[in-house]
Amino acid sequence: MGRALSRARSWEQGDLTVGPVDQVFAQVRQAVPGVIIERLAVTRTSDDDNVFFLGAGAVLDRVQFDTGPGGQPPFLVETDSCRVVTADVAEAVAAVSAGLRSGDVGSGGDLP
Repeated sequence: MGRALSRARSWEQGDLTVGPVDQVFAQVRQAVPGVIIERLAVTRTSDDDNVFFLGAGAVLDRVQFDTGPGGQPPFLVETDSCRVVTADVAEAVAAVSAGLRSGDVGSGGDLP
């Protein structure tokens, strides 16, 4: 993580999956102004495009965020040193926000 992306497209505020991930991203945008969200760009419609990269400042993919089809849980939040799996919107928001602010979701492990 922490590199410039060429494999993703910008995921703007009006882009929606019509799934719970939309709530996660809306709340993250409020908690971390200036967050950049990009969605994996796939070459075939059968490929999994439920992968998002979130960044702040010069680091575009500080947090990788995976969802089920249609933006459904479970959510997988990953940084270089931490991994969180949750179906809870609030917990996903907290993990992403922490990862964006510090570059790490927790202090050495998964969130409780």
